[in-house]
Amino acid sequence: MATTTNPHALDTAQDDDERFELMQPPPSSFDPNKDRPISTNTYATRSHVHANGLWHCSVHIWIINPSTSKILLQKRSMLKDTYPGRWDISSAGHVEAGTSLIRTVQLELAEELGIDDVSEDELKLSFIIPSEQAELGGCNAYEHVYFLIRDSKDDSIDQFKLGTAEVSEVTWMPIKDVLDALKTGDDGYAPRTFLYVSAMQNELDREFFLKDDTNE
Repeated sequence: MATTTNPHALDTAQDDDERFELMQPPPSSFDPNKDRPISTNTYATRSHVHANGLWHCSVHIWIINPSTSKILLQKRSMLKDTYPGRWDISSAGHVEAGTSLIRTVQLELAEELGIDDVSEDELKLSFIIPSEQAELGGCNAYEHVYFLIRDSKDDSIDQFKLGTAEVSEVTWMPIKDVLDALKTGDDGYAPRTFLYVSAMQNELDREFFLKDDTNE
């Protein structure tokens, strides 16, 4: 695993006092490709938000290597308060009050993986999933999903400098294997909703022309 020192890494796995902007619960008609969360114009600390299942925002960044058809996964540190020790999104985090989505993406990539050279032009919001997972050990968040291309002929992880308070290791895994694990609810992975996995597969098929081997 990558072990080089990360100058952006946080000292703790989470900060219970960070403040989130609260959002209205999603309507049943919420469209992941068109709709946006609506602010309540109120704020609360992370600990209060999670304890009470309040709606807030997060960003998810899946790092894709098209040359090998693999996704970078991180294993969550055992210090994390949600899904410790499980494989998860390449990088992710909550949106703090007053911080933009793109800036949050850039901060999370730097803090967790040591990637500090991502421009705004490389990042496109693909879809938003309102995920109600507070009762499953997670939280209730509008998950803003981005895909970041890191094209290479090999699967080296030496480029990553882990923030070890949050991430214990990283690995490249075939995209199909990741999707299958999420679809079947593999308990080695942080869970994602059916709507999330469907939208993720559609986006990967559309953007990266990934096809099932059986169709080739």
